Amino acid sequence: MKPFPYNQQPKAPKGDLEDVLAAHADALIRGVPPAISAEGLSEADRAEAHSLMFLADRLHAGLVPVTPDAAFVARLHAELLAQAPERPALLLRWRSLPERYKLVARIGGLTLTAGLALLASSRVLELLLRSQRRERAENADLSLTAVG
Repeated sequence: MKPFPYNQQPKAPKGDLEDVLAAHADALIRGVPPAISAEGLSEADRAEAHSLMFLADRLHAGLVPVTPDAAFVARLHAELLAQAPERPALLLRWRSLPERYKLVARIGGLTLTAGLALLASSRVLELLLRSQRRERAENADLSLTAVG
């Protein structure tokens, strides 16, 4: 059966054709002779299952597993490493910096962070003060109208 998203209902298999084909594929993978029954399938599904299982048997018999050559694996490994991003080099450069440069960079980062935090907190404080002033003005209007 095909996987389905958790929020959708699974579709019913097409006359159990998918189950028959999955069982046949599992038998081929395990190396066990497939003994699959096509009972319950329509004539059209039975014909489709027969042709697909025949094709799978032929492919299984014709394709043999191979192991790659050690030289090929080494060359592929070298090519992949050559195409790797430069991030490790940046980390190595950071590690090779003198301690005073690292300290200055950390202080600069902390200063920038503190400045942004102060800017954000001043904005929040300004909004709070405005809302308090507005609240006091509304309360003052209410008290004046209640007295008069």
